[in-house]
Order: sequence, then structure tokens, then C-alpha cells
Amino acid sequence: MNEEQLIQTWTMLEPSAPQLRRIDARVSAWLDAHDTSLASEWLELFRVAPLPAFGLVFASAVALIFATPLAWVARAMM
Repeated sequence: MNEEQLIQTWTMLEPSAPQLRRIDARVSAWLDAHDTSLASEWLELFRVAPLPAFGLVFASAVALIFATPLAWVARAMM
């Protein structure tokens, strides 16, 4: 493939301004239709897989407790 063919292919794949607006509107509509709160996503995770969800909560709590002191130690060692 030479440069001219590459440019021609790129211009064929590049959407026009109206196409970009239509794509953006469809993506936004899809995201709005599937928009859920973080709390409801966590509750759904507990409903579907309670054991891994408890593991994630535990790992998050441990990370919150130990992340800052470990960052201080790592920074001090540098």
C-alpha cells in the first residue's frame, strides 16, 4: 500500500461532521439508557457474585489503609 492509497482509505473511514454528530448522539443515548449509580452496580455485584464482591471490598479497604504509607516508604527509598 502506498501513501496515496493510505490517504484514500483514511478519508473513506473518517466520518463527516453530520456523521460524527449522529454517532455522538447514539453513543450518548446508549450511555444514558444504561446509566446506573455506583451503589447500584456494587449491589448488583453482590447479588451476582457475593464471594468475589466481598474480596473486592476487602482488597479496596486494605489498599486504602496501606497505600499511603507504602507510597511514603517508596518515596523515601528513592
